[in-house]
Amino acid sequence: MAVMLDVIGAALLVGMLMVTILNVNMNMTLETYKSASEFHTQTEMIQLARIMEFDLYKMGYAVSKPSIVAADSSYIKFRANLSDIPGARDSVEYILGTPVTTSTNPRDRHLLRVENISRVSISYSVTRFHLTYYDKRDSVIPTPVSLSNLDSVRAIRVYLALESPDPYDSSYAGAYYEKLIYPRNLQ
Repeated sequence: MAVMLDVIGAALLVGMLMVTILNVNMNMTLETYKSASEFHTQTEMIQLARIMEFDLYKMGYAVSKPSIVAADSSYIKFRANLSDIPGARDSVEYILGTPVTTSTNPRDRHLLRVENISRVSISYSVTRFHLTYYDKRDSVIPTPVSLSNLDSVRAIRVYLALESPDPYDSSYAGAYYEKLIYPRNLQ
């Protein structure tokens, strides 16, 4: 009888040990997926911020006024010489586009970058894109910016929020970017 109790006790201990190991393995898998999702979202945010900063700092470079053609809270169109070829004149637009249908995140939208005539979706997981415009006194210019106020824009605050396309634990990995940019060629 004592041997039978020892066998049953050992089986219970082995069973509890197996359940504990499976639980640790599931938690590690979930944390690995969560970390990879957060890393991917943050990497995408950094790449998108670098592209936007490059373009916005070049706004008005080596082109005649007006540099800004149109400006709204989620849309901007401006001119610049992005190629540094004398006399080149590029037109750049940023547009918050339509929702992404292939994503499980209902807030995902396309952010479109249009350079001259080439239209590129540069990010598929943007959940918010907001632009605020400032004049030389750092006063907010109301949007949409009227044609008469386009030349008075001296700074632009960019706010971007990205979320992962797939959830983990019913939440999405997120990252945001906010920066006040003073393009030198608008001064």
